[in-house]
Parts: sequence; structure tokens; C-alpha cells
Amino acid sequence: MRDIISLSDYCVVVFPSTSQALKAEKVLKSVEAEFVMMPTPREISTSCGLAVKFRPQKTDEYCQVLAESQVLIEGVYHISRDGKRAAVVKIFPQG
Repeated sequence: MRDIISLSDYCVVVFPSTSQALKAEKVLKSVEAEFVMMPTPREISTSCGLAVKFRPQKTDEYCQVLAESQVLIEGVYHISRDGKRAAVVKIFPQG
């Protein structure tokens, strides 16, 4: 998991509550997903302070697993960091 922590190009899923974030952690661990829990990046304004961080190529797979387990997702973001600057793109929901 150490390599996921140091990624500069990654996706995060944010949740409407801490209980949903903890449910997501349990669900992803049950399918042996490669992810880390992290504080929600300050570039993303949410009501919950926890997010799940993972590789971008796993976005569809992990979001599907969470949806099937009825985990409520507030948003999914792709983040690319260059030093202290971050480019944030909202993937879900679009709008």
C-alpha cells in the first residue's frame, strides 16, 4: 500500500458521512482492493473528512463494488499533483 500513498496521479472517492466511509473501507478490504483511507483533500469540499485513494485504472471496478454494497458516494475525483499544485477533475457525479 506504500506505493498508493505516494501516488501523484490518483482517484479518490468521498462520502456523505464517516459511517459510509468506514463501510466503504470494510467492503473494499473484503474484496482485497488496493487502496488507502486518507483525509479528504482540501481541494474537494465535502461533509465527511475521509476519502478512499486508489489507482485511476481501478475507478470503475471499485465504484461498482461500492454501489453493489449500497455504499453512498458523494463524489469521485481524479487528482494529478505537480509539487504543491493539484489538478482536480470531478468524475462522478458529472455536472
